[in-house]
Amino acid sequence: MTASPTPSPAPAPTPTTSALDPDRFFDLQAPGSQEWWYFDAISDDGRDALVVIFFAGLPFDPAYGMAAKRHLKRPDRHPAPHPLDHCGISLGWYRPEGGTIRRRGRGNPGDRAQAYALDAHRRDAFDHDPSPFRVSVAGSRVERDEEGYRIVVGVADWDPKRRITADLRFRPAGGTEPFEVDLGAEGSPHRWILAAADCRVEGTLAIDGPGGDSVAFKGRGYHDHNAGSEELSLAMRRWEWGRVHEGDRTEIYYVAEPRSGGRRSLWISCRDGKPEEIREGPAEAVAQPWKNEFFVPYHGAMTFTDGDGRRLQRWNDHHVDSGPCYQRWLAEFRGPGFRSNRVGFSELLDTARMNHPLYNWMIPYRLRRHPAPG
Repeated sequence: MTASPTPSPAPAPTPTTSALDPDRFFDLQAPGSQEWWYFDAISDDGRDALVVIFFAGLPFDPAYGMAAKRHLKRPDRHPAPHPLDHCGISLGWYRPEGGTIRRRGRGNPGDRAQAYALDAHRRDAFDHDPSPFRVSVAGSRVERDEEGYRIVVGVADWDPKRRITADLRFRPAGGTEPFEVDLGAEGSPHRWILAAADCRVEGTLAIDGPGGDSVAFKGRGYHDHNAGSEELSLAMRRWEWGRVHEGDRTEIYYVAEPRSGGRRSLWISCRDGKPEEIREGPAEAVAQPWKNEFFVPYHGAMTFTDGDGRRLQRWNDHHVDSGPCYQRWLAEFRGPGFRSNRVGFSELLDTARMNHPLYNWMIPYRLRRHPAPG
């Protein structure tokens, strides 16, 4: 493994106070701005994993990104796109062929998604209530009460003959405290909010149609919230993120490379949902990069080391989503005090090919756009 450059020292971020709602809607208006509420979970038996995301401004829709860029270049000719005219919802349900999620080594082609949807909608499909918090996109919704979050989803699978439904409860750990940091550049904030690092997750997942299936899901999950003020390919070069649970601990890393300004990296250790250690700029070492089928480079292995010599290791060997600018893994982790390696989620965004004419034609094969209701 080779050491990567260490970012310049920056003031250590601190957790948000309870006065700031970690799910608050920023309602960004700038063309290309984006916001999303992210939830993931892995079942206790290791058989199923899922990701659900609600978008107010879908950054992976090239129609939105290109419209924003055209407006910024020639505002006299091209109207500014409204973020909510590109709202959306995504659901990925992953089940490994071998029955349990495990590391498979280099060359693993990844697992087919058990079910997958990425839908874009117009602003009439979006609804939001601040108190109690609720976001709805085309009838699918996330809502919060005193117990935590409820997610209800009903969307067409990428096979239009099938429909995916989910009804899930995310109950945050008792010590949960939010954490918030701006990982963008000056004048181009990108807020990352760790809303609920550790959740018990229960509910149902089902596929109606050919090859249908249903599962009573019980597992452990995670929730964060992002809000970026600038079109993503203009704001960011890359970011890498990952999270894993072990015992009452959650380990999270985030490496952001804004288009301008310094590189930022974080390693956060939580206990019972509360951030206990927040390391700004931990030393990093990475393996030689590999490339996916779109020639996007990624590091199969990555290690963070703090000033006391403790390490968080991550191996990206198990692709579940791979595209021209975004990759997702069920990754293997080893952290301080771990009894054995554990499986969590990791992701990479590389914007070099984002909203690029050579790749834009690929996106509609996975993305469904819906007109405004009525």
